[in-house]
Amino acid sequence: MKKEILDFFSDGCGNCKMMEPYLVQIESEFSDITITRLNIKDAQDKVEQYDVTTLPTLVFLKDDEPVATMVGLKPKSLIVKKINEVLV
Repeated sequence: MKKEILDFFSDGCGNCKMMEPYLVQIESEFSDITITRLNIKDAQDKVEQYDVTTLPTLVFLKDDEPVATMVGLKPKSLIVKKINEVLV
């Protein structure tokens, strides 16, 4: 089963920069989950596909199907909780 988190960000987004270390830690803690960082200026097709309107946005995918979305800066504990709910 493929498990992935899409991390939509932009270079000028302060909250995106604040959340990045959490995602690096999470990726090392969950070896079966891939985190793909998508700069919105380079990924307009994905922005439209997943209806991203606010940054940062995390889209949780299981076998390429979206199962959850988190919008805005979230603490690591909430991201891990969501992972355990929808991907584990």
